[in-house]
Amino acid sequence: MTTFERHDVQGFVVSGYGKMHQARYLLLEIRDPGAARQWIGDLAERVTTSERPEVRRCVNVAVTSDGCVALGLSRRELGTFSPPFQEGMASEHRRRILGDVDASAPSHWEWGGSAAASTAAPAGRVHVLLLLFATDEATMEEVEAEESAHLHAGGALDVVVRLVPEPLPGRVSVGKFGVEHFGFADGMSQPVIRGSGQEADLAGDDARRTVIETGEFVLGYPNGYGELTPWPKLTLPGGAGDGFGRNGTYLVVRQLAQDVSRFWTFLRDSSPAAGDGDGATDQEQMERLGAKLVGRWPSGAPLVRAHHRDDPDLGTDNSFGYASVDPYGQRCPFGAHIRRSNPRDALASDGDADTDKALELANLHRIMRRGRVYGPGLDDPLGGDDGRDRGLLFLCINANIERQFEFVQHTWCNNPKFAGLYDEQDPLLATPPAGGGHFSVQDVPVRQRIRGMPSFVTVRGGGYFFLPGIRALRTLAALDR
Repeated sequence: MTTFERHDVQGFVVSGYGKMHQARYLLLEIRDPGAARQWIGDLAERVTTSERPEVRRCVNVAVTSDGCVALGLSRRELGTFSPPFQEGMASEHRRRILGDVDASAPSHWEWGGSAAASTAAPAGRVHVLLLLFATDEATMEEVEAEESAHLHAGGALDVVVRLVPEPLPGRVSVGKFGVEHFGFADGMSQPVIRGSGQEADLAGDDARRTVIETGEFVLGYPNGYGELTPWPKLTLPGGAGDGFGRNGTYLVVRQLAQDVSRFWTFLRDSSPAAGDGDGATDQEQMERLGAKLVGRWPSGAPLVRAHHRDDPDLGTDNSFGYASVDPYGQRCPFGAHIRRSNPRDALASDGDADTDKALELANLHRIMRRGRVYGPGLDDPLGGDDGRDRGLLFLCINANIERQFEFVQHTWCNNPKFAGLYDEQDPLLATPPAGGGHFSVQDVPVRQRIRGMPSFVTVRGGGYFFLPGIRALRTLAALDR
């Protein structure tokens, strides 16, 4: 078994820094390649690793394909990185895979978009992502001021976009998980990296569902197929650059604006009136329909465990599958967001063997999410939109962008025929066709078909980044090109 080299892996891979309530994401443009390489070399000594404990501040860094070229990598060397990283999220091919069309098309993005975007920060100007975290606002101001001085020294880099997530804990559910702007607890279903030390308390079914091979998230280790995912290499004397990509990984970043008022207005207009059915109030009816779309109640309780009403006692429950308890989607609809984004064992045929295989296959497409919300909450969503920007800064870690993040988006979330459905997509993330999208609520004797669903989420920016290991950062700093 290969030892997980935590000292060489950036800390953001194994931790979302939940104790760091403040965060800043700085998108940087390289102005002077030589000075930028020197900055990276100095930064490598300050970067938080996976073996350092969280204290008061954390710093991590990632680069884009354009950033690699700006730092001096040759086109041949860039060709050793994964194709999605080379092409970029805003490329025509990638945007079609991701379903970034209409208002979510890269030509409309605020940063990271195509050259046609009316923005000061198209993809070609986004070279580096500097991730800053701190326990409190005063420490955050101190960290940001120090790091800003470092990156500007010698004209090395400029800040082109400054993203500011809302401070944690913000709104929390059951005292642990954050609540996103639509009002639902988020972040329960996270994989655990084998060898990270976080798997020690997991056993049996929980371990089978949750513990994922190291190589699914960190390059240089066996993945779920028992193989090594190809990693980037540099052309250096004596083959010194062959291990450049080891202990690195790929980071996906997407800024997702949420239309909270539209979401809750749709729930109100599409829910049964109070008194219809079991006498639930209007608010309960809206939350019930919202739970069908999400797959969990506002507290985080999964529908497969709490079918009829929210149960905060189950808010942290992540120990469930679908095949045995809900094979026909009558508890959690087939098209619900969490059932699409992580089907668990739901795509099994019959029998325990098929269930085990389905879970094994689903686990080949897991991602490690690191998102935080941005923008103020909307206290009265049914009272209309207040015109302020809010949403989710979605970040995720994966060693294979195509097989993990893009597969989830394209084959599960955006697939109109997922799990035997017809003409439906993820009710939260997908851009619906003209006339609105559809969503089916499976039931007996007949399903409920919801039509005319508008778009609730719009992509405002995004990019694919490489998160190097510490040795790789030092290698970049030492390049003389």
